[in-house]
Amino acid sequence: MKKRLSRVVRQAHVLFAAEHFSRRVALYFHDLVPEYVGAFRDAVATFLELGYATVDPSEYAQDASDASRKLFVSFDDNYRSWFEALEIFDDLGIQCTFYVNTCPFRDVASRSTIDAYFDRIRYTGDRTPLSRSELRAISDAGHNIGCHTHTHFRLSGLPKEKWFEEIDSCKALLEDIVGHGVSDFSFPFGMRRHFSAPLRRYCRDLGFRTIATAIPAQLYAPHVDPFFIHRTGWKFDRPYTENLQNLKLDARMFGAAFGRSAIG
Repeated sequence: MKKRLSRVVRQAHVLFAAEHFSRRVALYFHDLVPEYVGAFRDAVATFLELGYATVDPSEYAQDASDASRKLFVSFDDNYRSWFEALEIFDDLGIQCTFYVNTCPFRDVASRSTIDAYFDRIRYTGDRTPLSRSELRAISDAGHNIGCHTHTHFRLSGLPKEKWFEEIDSCKALLEDIVGHGVSDFSFPFGMRRHFSAPLRRYCRDLGFRTIATAIPAQLYAPHVDPFFIHRTGWKFDRPYTENLQNLKLDARMFGAAFGRSAIG
């Protein structure tokens, strides 16, 4: 029933889809396993060929009056495949942002901690997270590193006294690894219901310059608050044309009303 309703909602939005892409397109991915590399190349190349340039979060969030075409490519969680894909990013000539969970680094975490982490995010693929030196190599290659909390728990379900353990500690650990400040944040699970106004204020006070959501079909929203970056996930298990269509949907009213995705 839930899947059927999701399809109906998406189809209703498709009827009013935009003809062209927004000038600002924000994508997010998770793991990048070898069988998806070709699809990833195709996704990014689509926008590069249209004149989009990849940017970091602060560049993406700049004044909306800027008429340039901006592409924000980001990844969430913690996967060794990011390190293995460095040559692919270099070949495409793109800059990516990696929002990293810090609890499962394989050179310090136990196997049980790593497995518990992947269980929590419901990931059943290759359960090999990054090492700290691999994350440093990603940063040294010119990519941006952001905070995604320490353990990837739902922040909205945690008491305030736990925020320090999840957010501050993640930020500090990442800064120690990469050797410079980390000022961008993506909150776990990414929907409105997973992030509260007090959490928003907490992150502002901590010094984050941007917060990335996983709320799709928001790319046509007015650029009211540059603090937030609304991203749409690219689904490798879905057809290329469907993913492109998702980027032309405008589901602002649905997302605001229900806090859920109109894409499904």
